[in-house]
Amino acid sequence: MSLFRAMLLTLVAIQAATCVAYAQEAAKKKRRIELRHADVLEYDESLGQKARRLLGNVAFEHEGALMYCDSAYLYENNSLDAFSNVRINKGDSIKLFCKKLNYNGDIELAKAREAVRMEDRKMTVISEALDYDMAKDQAWYLDNGTVLSAENTLTSRIGYYFSKMEEAFFKDDVKLVNSRYTLWADTLRYNARTEVAFFLGPTRIVSKENTVLCTRGWYDTERDISQFSHRPTMLSKDQSITGDSIYFNKNYGFGKAIGNVEVADTSEKVLLTGRLAKYFEKGSMVLMTDSALMVQDMGGDSLYLHGDTLLSIVDTLLDRRILFAFHRTKFFKSDMQGKCDSLVYSYVDSTIRLYDDPIIWSDENQLTSDSTWIQMRNGRADKLYMKRNAIIISEEDSVLRYYNQIKGREMVGHFKDGRLHRVDAEGDAETIYFGSEEGTEAENVNRAKSSRLYIIIESQKVKQITFLSQPDATLFPIKEVKADEMRLEGFRWRIAERPMKVPDIFVWE
Repeated sequence: MSLFRAMLLTLVAIQAATCVAYAQEAAKKKRRIELRHADVLEYDESLGQKARRLLGNVAFEHEGALMYCDSAYLYENNSLDAFSNVRINKGDSIKLFCKKLNYNGDIELAKAREAVRMEDRKMTVISEALDYDMAKDQAWYLDNGTVLSAENTLTSRIGYYFSKMEEAFFKDDVKLVNSRYTLWADTLRYNARTEVAFFLGPTRIVSKENTVLCTRGWYDTERDISQFSHRPTMLSKDQSITGDSIYFNKNYGFGKAIGNVEVADTSEKVLLTGRLAKYFEKGSMVLMTDSALMVQDMGGDSLYLHGDTLLSIVDTLLDRRILFAFHRTKFFKSDMQGKCDSLVYSYVDSTIRLYDDPIIWSDENQLTSDSTWIQMRNGRADKLYMKRNAIIISEEDSVLRYYNQIKGREMVGHFKDGRLHRVDAEGDAETIYFGSEEGTEAENVNRAKSSRLYIIIESQKVKQITFLSQPDATLFPIKEVKADEMRLEGFRWRIAERPMKVPDIFVWE
């Protein structure tokens, strides 16, 4: 054997001997379980460990903990088995009750079985099997347990409790019940000192006001403040809110959803999307900003509406929603588009009210007025009310820039199958229309004035103009009319502003 190998084996032997000696010394330092009292003491050598059998008012003491039971076996290896009315008192805070107990004094581990109840100042743990590490003040159950506190009842399959940190960890089939909500979770961590619960895995929280679905988050039970991440959803009456994260303060009934937010109203078939939404329980109000968009299903067709800010609120008298769009508002529908500064959409009467420079495009027609109302029916425009300085323009010739025009103080448009079919103009009504004898290139222009008139439109062209009072009308050859005479006062052709597809509603010019 080489000298090096011999030295190596000697060193290993010394280290092994040192470890054994250290372990033995550590074991010696552990105090023996002390028998404090028993009515009867017997030796039972049948157990092979020179066990002492103890009967009647049995009491032990070990490392500051007191143990009581009706009967017990105390073994030479510094362990015991206790039976019937078992009780452990550790300090002035921890109490444990059970029917059977195995306690290992060397590692200070108590294994409680049958009707187990463990109490401290803030909570009680109930289970049929619970292990308690008294050295570390840690307890756990692995086969169903219940935790009771002043306001909460929690059940789970697995539970760990860390007394020094006042923290508990629960896993599998977790259910938490109190007077305000019920929670189901896969994994839950709770700190009794801060009263904050953390969720890991699928979680559902149900209260009278709403339901929250999430996979990550925390809830401050003392302050009623919570935050959820990983695409949580908050459900209330006929409405759901989903975002990358949701913050909610139950005291104020206020919530905030951030990132890829979706607010769905199932009763109205309306979806709001954006990057930031604020929610207020009172009035079930939602304030959507940052790329805010409303989408409403209208029987196979959809209305897309954008504004810098969208506000959805419930009319409590009628129990129906109203949508407000503020500033730089545009909407797109296959048969109609619009633009204005602000808009109000009432789901009660299916009426869209546009304010501050409103403009509507329907087929070839551009419609403007000081304020415009669109009344919908079965997902399509039914009537259009144009109030003050109403004017309708359609392009007759894009090269020569000829435009048919109708103007009046007020107008009412009637739709048929989603297309503008008839227009009633009232109050200083004026028209400019181009025509030809053979129906090809425009050859003449008709200018007329009347207090009242109506126009019939077919195939996107004016088929008939009817004056309901004596008109002042003149037919001119186009060559005899100056360019400025072909425009009514207030004329503005704004085709460049028209959204031709959905993304255009986010472009403001």
